[in-house]
Amino acid sequence: MRKKVLIIIVILLLATTLFSLFFFLNKEDDKSISDLLMEEGYSDNEVSLILDKVAEEDYEDVLNLGYDKSLLGILSASGYDESKFNNYIEYYVKNKDANINDIITIINSRYDLDNYPASALLADLVKEKYYINDNVARYLDYGNSHDIGAKKIISLVNSKADLGFYSESYDSVLDDNNLILVNKFYHLKEDYMPSDLVSLGGQYNRGANSRMRKDAAEAFMKMVDAAKLDNIILYNMSAFRSYDYQDNLYNRYIKRDGKEAADKYSARPGYSEHQTGLCSDLNVIDDSFDGTDEANWLRDNAYKYGFILRFPKGKEDITGYKYEAWHYRYVGIEAAKIIYEDDITLEEYYAYYIEKISD
Repeated sequence: MRKKVLIIIVILLLATTLFSLFFFLNKEDDKSISDLLMEEGYSDNEVSLILDKVAEEDYEDVLNLGYDKSLLGILSASGYDESKFNNYIEYYVKNKDANINDIITIINSRYDLDNYPASALLADLVKEKYYINDNVARYLDYGNSHDIGAKKIISLVNSKADLGFYSESYDSVLDDNNLILVNKFYHLKEDYMPSDLVSLGGQYNRGANSRMRKDAAEAFMKMVDAAKLDNIILYNMSAFRSYDYQDNLYNRYIKRDGKEAADKYSARPGYSEHQTGLCSDLNVIDDSFDGTDEANWLRDNAYKYGFILRFPKGKEDITGYKYEAWHYRYVGIEAAKIIYEDDITLEEYYAYYIEKISD
């Protein structure tokens, strides 16, 4: 029995000794880190900041930097995230002259930007809602050569306007259905014609080109009926146009005004979204329609029925066309609501919600 008691006492003493040694060693480690940091030139307060903001496994990275005021700026930044410490440091080492807040913003964006120099422009870009990481090189190229804000840069690049209108040509994706994009980059084949065209009649139409795709036509009639309840009279003047029709129209404009002028208000054959059967020119097809009660009603209400003002004022450099208060395009209620509320064009919507997601 005495032997057992003795063994227990020895075990307890050994355990106590080991625990004390473990505690002492860890305490000594803490002290040694503090000492090493102070030897690098950090003050007591700065050492406390480092020990509070940096995980223990990253202390060596701090020591490797030596005394560095920018490190303290990183740790003190409002957006600092301890889990991204290594990312901050790696990016900072590559961009030692950059603004610390820009570094924090760029790393916190979670985009893969390690190979791009830190800059205020890049930090502004990643904060924008419609930023697309695949386009970052073009954003920077365009932004560095044009004195415009990040939002505008993103709008122009996402819509491919930075490339120059008609500079590249892509087949419109027919599977996109109501969201099919046809503009100065995306075109339809010469023989393309929607299979579900229906004619607008009666109060809904006063033009020769009266056909629209079925869903668009039904939504158009609902919109016209709703407007009538507000004492607003709307009607179609020009909806679906075939490739040949647009070819004749475009060439007529060229003969009258010249090619450069015609390209500002008329689409080349195959590049007109009238060929989709999803749009309508309403009421009066000239600038006098702007500011009328009918135009104002459409501007404020068309999105509720799935239609968008296709070529808005102030977006000419994105759409490639002058403002047309009478031209409305059916995209469906969900897309129309986003486009209306965010004040973007179909080009911008398509780049972010269709192309980006499909990639």
